[in-house]
Amino acid sequence: MQSPKLLHRFRLPDNPQTPGKTRIRRFFLDNLPLKILSLFLAFTIWAFVAPQRRGETTEFKFQSPLVLKNIPSDVEITSDLVQSVSVLVRVPRTLAKSVNPNLFQVAIDLRNQLPGTFEYKLTEKQVSYNNEKLPKGLEVLQISPNAISLVLEELVTKVVPVKARIEGSMENGFVVDWIEMDPAEVEISGPRSVIGKMKSFPTEPLDVQDLNANVEMRADLDTPPEHVRIKVPEETNFIARIFVTFASTRILLREIPVIFENPEFVYRTSTETLNVHLEGPDHVMSNLTAQSVFAVIDLADYPPGDYRGLAPSVVLPERVRVLEQWPILDLFVLKRKKSESSG
Repeated sequence: MQSPKLLHRFRLPDNPQTPGKTRIRRFFLDNLPLKILSLFLAFTIWAFVAPQRRGETTEFKFQSPLVLKNIPSDVEITSDLVQSVSVLVRVPRTLAKSVNPNLFQVAIDLRNQLPGTFEYKLTEKQVSYNNEKLPKGLEVLQISPNAISLVLEELVTKVVPVKARIEGSMENGFVVDWIEMDPAEVEISGPRSVIGKMKSFPTEPLDVQDLNANVEMRADLDTPPEHVRIKVPEETNFIARIFVTFASTRILLREIPVIFENPEFVYRTSTETLNVHLEGPDHVMSNLTAQSVFAVIDLADYPPGDYRGLAPSVVLPERVRVLEQWPILDLFVLKRKKSESSG
């Protein structure tokens, strides 16, 4: 009879499976309730997230031009305008690559708008894409600024004279006497607040450097102020005719002599000197003195008698004129001839 120790050494295991199959079985069956719970949670999360992924969106911001449409023909916008606004949109991720930010536009419709000051709210209604309504699924989240202030003024038309502008220094002793424009007027239009203040319309500067004679030259109209438009027929040339004269100076000469010419009769006078206020070219007036200027009375024109309040003729160089002279002169011509008096 074999010993008990020997029988125990050769006893087969209770589980006939191989060790590899045992490990696989334990992997699935150990902590089975916890593993079932984990699988349930994973499925639940997937079931929740999958639809969200299918409806996922993206946001992007861009600058869009601000456009004013249907501006009435009888109004002018005088307020400062922003050229573009910032737009934030949300689109489905599936459309994100096909949306072109350059095709967006924010527009304000001014149809039938009267003059005045207004504030326009910017909403999704003012946003278009490729000149049409926004694509389905696209949402405007924000527009900045979200309001625009506009000032609309009545548009008026007015005819004003053309005013020539000159630049440069004329030849010494000469000045511009006057300027004649042809055409003499021009039609302008713009906001009432601007046009109402304009009394004339200037030309670009005309060069009169070293000018010493009358001249005719072409004159271009100056650039109009903001919001002002000029109405000029085609092929119209503005001509400036510039007339020059000597630069004038005024001087006062006191006690210039009065000369009595052709005295046939004895005479008496209230004064033999005058004060004169003169005007003339600079280069001539600078040489005049009380000794170089005199006044004359031709006694041949005055037979015997009393003559009161006479104004002797002042002898002056060319282009010099008398502005004022005083005192007046009283002349008394006697019937006695000078030859008799001397005899």
